[in-house]
Amino acid sequence: MGFDLAFYLLDHWLIALAMLAVLVVASEIGYRAGSRKRGIPESDRSLMSGIGAAMLGLLGLLLGFTLAMAIGRWDDRRDIIVNESNAIGTLWLRAGFLEEPLRDELRKTLHEYTDSRMELGGSRDDLETWRAARAKSEMLHAQIWSAIERANTPGLSPAILSSLITAANELIDVHELRLASIENYLPVSLLLLLLGVAAVSTSFLAWSFGAGTHGSRKAILVLGALIAALLLLIMDLNRPQRGMISVGVGTLERVQNSIAKPQMP
Repeated sequence: MGFDLAFYLLDHWLIALAMLAVLVVASEIGYRAGSRKRGIPESDRSLMSGIGAAMLGLLGLLLGFTLAMAIGRWDDRRDIIVNESNAIGTLWLRAGFLEEPLRDELRKTLHEYTDSRMELGGSRDDLETWRAARAKSEMLHAQIWSAIERANTPGLSPAILSSLITAANELIDVHELRLASIENYLPVSLLLLLLGVAAVSTSFLAWSFGAGTHGSRKAILVLGALIAALLLLIMDLNRPQRGMISVGVGTLERVQNSIAKPQMP
């Protein structure tokens, strides 16, 4: 198991507490170091404060870019699920061109396939459930394609067969896109870099607060809590199978309800 995957499987509350602890410790070290320098020239304290402010500006820039990257990945995952729902619905409708028993067989397989895709999205942190849903999906791909192959008879219009092949291909292609989107999370090294820059910048500001005659820890602690909350938000968006923010499978549920309705003769 790689480091990125091991980090990805950690509980998000544990990560949040660890980040907050790092920022609190960094600010406390800076504050205590600064409190020992009380009485130094104002120019020296302003220099340290300016360095801390400059590093906070850099941190804000990095956080902005990282948040945009995380939101972009989240949007991509949601769009892929919508495309997958459309692909399932399209193939289910085109299956109506087939004669029995192939029509019923293909539609039943699509029912099972939709269930497996919802299980894939609902597996969350359960790797075994995720692997089982993935294996079931790939097995059903073979059944779907087998039904399309058996539909290639002289009595079937080439245009209908071509539309079925196209729809089945789109369905199978979206499968790999969805797997890739789930695994496309930000590298842990980037998040650790953000945490490191946040810790150093808060320690510099805490130093200037400690060196002041009326320095207080409260403002620095609030700043550290806000930075930790933003980092947690980025990680939550970045981890589609974990945390509080989930992409969801609402469109797949709607498709499943739609194709489960009895068709008018």
